[in-house]
Amino acid sequence: MKFMLTFTWASDARIRDEAIERFRKTGGLPPTGVTLLGRWTRADLSRGFDLLEAEDLRKVTEFAYMWSDLMKLDITPVVEDDDLNAVFQAVAR
Repeated sequence: MKFMLTFTWASDARIRDEAIERFRKTGGLPPTGVTLLGRWTRADLSRGFDLLEAEDLRKVTEFAYMWSDLMKLDITPVVEDDDLNAVFQAVAR
């Protein structure tokens, strides 16, 4: 299953600097069991987006826990167009 994780940087410069340092040390990589498909950060550094894939939601939650002390996170399950179209075909009247 795919998830879009949206993160919002803290407005506090000290916390933001700590998040940047953690990212530099770890590469911001998720734990084993979660695949990072892509990451984008707004040019103004106010927020960003990670596209993740995992079979076990607990692993996605583990990744969120690794960063939730430094930034606000929102995780949304997402469906690709081909999968969505398959759903539409299955329930077509």
